Amino acid sequence: MAKNQDGTIYTGDIVREEFDPTREYTAENQELVFSDEQHGIWADLFAGIHQPYLLEHLCHEYIKGLELLQLDPQRIPTVTHLNERITPRSGWRIERTAVRYTLADDWYKKFAQRIFLITDYLRTRDQMEFTPEPDMFHDIFGHLPFLTQEFYARIEDKFAPAYMKATEEEREVIKHLAWYSTEFGLVMEDNRFKIFGAGIISGRSEFANTVMEFYRLSRDNVIDYSGNVFEQLQENFHAHKKDVDRITEGINELHQKGQMSSHDQGWNVVRALYNKLGISREGYFGGEVILAPFEIETIAQIPKTVYAFNPMFFVCENFEKMDALLDSYLKPIAMRN
Repeated sequence: MAKNQDGTIYTGDIVREEFDPTREYTAENQELVFSDEQHGIWADLFAGIHQPYLLEHLCHEYIKGLELLQLDPQRIPTVTHLNERITPRSGWRIERTAVRYTLADDWYKKFAQRIFLITDYLRTRDQMEFTPEPDMFHDIFGHLPFLTQEFYARIEDKFAPAYMKATEEEREVIKHLAWYSTEFGLVMEDNRFKIFGAGIISGRSEFANTVMEFYRLSRDNVIDYSGNVFEQLQENFHAHKKDVDRITEGINELHQKGQMSSHDQGWNVVRALYNKLGISREGYFGGEVILAPFEIETIAQIPKTVYAFNPMFFVCENFEKMDALLDSYLKPIAMRN
């Protein structure tokens, strides 16, 4: 990550910016004039992902939301354009911030007001396939189509009330749950894996790796798509649970050492971990990422990692189940006095 190269760092954490807080949410930050180069980057990012062979792997709700949001493929949208299409439908509103990466405490304070923050930072040409931190394309193209719909607003509404009353340990779990659902989650639709998380949707490398894993599971006879796909995923996960736990423990050790924090090292480090543990990279473990059922206990154990280096994606049977599972952890915390 570009802003975290000095000393030992912790994967998934970003160093606090030196920033004048009086400039963070000013009126001047809301409607910016972007350069032709920035609009060009937006257009190329949009075109690179808005392809039929990729769109078919996105969940139906995203496709519906993208139509409702009416983004211009050639131009970065204004905050006014976004709010006109989001607020009447879900009650949320969009606010631009000059902070590149808003820390969790500040993020959830805004969530409590039903404000979704978008940064004014846009990745550069050398980061078209991979961005070391979420940028405005991620925020807008990845998340905001969903915010035109009430189901997504309900999901996002769950996090802030729980976060504000949680212990520090619980807050880490809450961050993991958000990360592996709305950022890097998958969902079953029509007996197929579909992409839900904005971090996958907005990154070409992450998107392509995920789709390749869907096909690899079939090629390597891990998943038979003529049968019940989610049941097969559950069976594979529980059959390999001991090795999954060993991998999770190893990932946590790498996380604490900051050894997954660069584009060059990320998956090379994870591959080395498999070798160290004596786990053959074949069958269920043969891809660039492990697919696992959406389970609170497992999600709580695996660290929130850097973009494009997630060692595991979690698949929910449907959005109703995701809603219930999130409620099972978040609601009791939110209801505390």
